[in-house]
Amino acid sequence: MLSTISLASAFSAPRAPVPRMQDAPSSPSVPDFKTIGNYGFDPLGLGTDDTFVPFREAEIKHGRLAMLAAVAWPLQEIFHPIFVDLLRGSGIDARDALAATDGFSPSLLNGGLTQLEVAPTLSLALFMASVLELKDVKAREAMGLKFNEYDNAKLPGDLRFDPLKIARNLSREEKVEFLEKELLNGRLAMIAVTCYVAEEFLFGMPVVRFTPDLFQPLIFASDFRAFMDSAFTSASMDGAIDGVAY
Repeated sequence: MLSTISLASAFSAPRAPVPRMQDAPSSPSVPDFKTIGNYGFDPLGLGTDDTFVPFREAEIKHGRLAMLAAVAWPLQEIFHPIFVDLLRGSGIDARDALAATDGFSPSLLNGGLTQLEVAPTLSLALFMASVLELKDVKAREAMGLKFNEYDNAKLPGDLRFDPLKIARNLSREEKVEFLEKELLNGRLAMIAVTCYVAEEFLFGMPVVRFTPDLFQPLIFASDFRAFMDSAFTSASMDGAIDGVAY
């Protein structure tokens, strides 16, 4: 649900005062980020030179949050009941937080976020988001920028967090492709989470039950099992004469 709100806020205009970008010397290691994910679709004309960086920052942040939510939402509906049963089978009186929402992942629309059990997770999420935002504000303050001013040469969404060194040694073209994929996947995830919320609200059914084929492991699909059975049956007959193996 938080990601759904993020989808709307990612394309809304920033509050006054309007964010401003400060020109800085360009670096050859920084790709031309204005071309990344730019398909010329801006019917409302929101993307100006002054708003591009803050809007892109918001889009990337919300896209990353949505990518996490798009995976966590159905996984919670699938595995939470299993974990509760395992704990109860071990003699631990575990409370099923999804029981109050009839199997739905907690959201604002189904009242799940008002449960006491959800409060620690929400508090941790808000704390982590606040730490990241405060770090970004202080970094811009050290550059002589105000809280609503952004560096024109800085790559939007770059938190300098790459413990696996995935993007550190990429060439310029590979980095552009990498950033493009992240942006497009984030946009798709925001749409997916919006569909989760809309489907569960309109049809009154958890998303993993409404479209079970999308969340069922392939090995459990009846069509796949039938295909594998027929394939291995045919293979086992290659070493047979009149149906008798040799």
